[in-house]
Amino acid sequence: MKLPNSLSCNGFTLLEIMVVLVLIGIIFTFAVLSVGRNDLDEAMKRETRRLATLIDMANDEAVIRGEELAIHFTENGYTFLVLQIEGWGELQDDQLLKPYKLPEGISVRIEVEGDPPSLGQQDKKDKKDKKADDTRTPQVYLLSSGEMTPFSATFRAEQSHVRYHLTATMLGKLDWEAEKTF
Repeated sequence: MKLPNSLSCNGFTLLEIMVVLVLIGIIFTFAVLSVGRNDLDEAMKRETRRLATLIDMANDEAVIRGEELAIHFTENGYTFLVLQIEGWGELQDDQLLKPYKLPEGISVRIEVEGDPPSLGQQDKKDKKDKKADDTRTPQVYLLSSGEMTPFSATFRAEQSHVRYHLTATMLGKLDWEAEKTF
């Protein structure tokens, strides 16, 4: 028995179904990639940018104020210091350049002119040798002439396959880049 022409069956062809499945696959892939981004990688990127911005600003402040500034790094943070009569001390009343602790899981490693300083080791030695004085030995100097100690800072996390490198030249030029590790 034949169906009348007005009741013909209209359906999807195999090609149309395959095109729809491919489009769904592409959309699903982008959704997984956007949700699966590592928040720790974004946090390290943000911390690298933050430090670069603060150093740039502190370098300008050193020139404008005519003061010698410095940075003391630890494995999990950093402190901006100012040269005072009694030695290096923390900047008072400066909300941007106050001591900063990195988010949990992120650490920073500093290399000054190719030599990695011992982070935290100097502090322990200083505490034994000094009285109640809480001075810190800086690793990076920001001079009132606009010069700074050339250094490289590497932000890393054990759970991440990305590292961020921040480098500074003697003339205060700052660059940063990401490096994938596998």
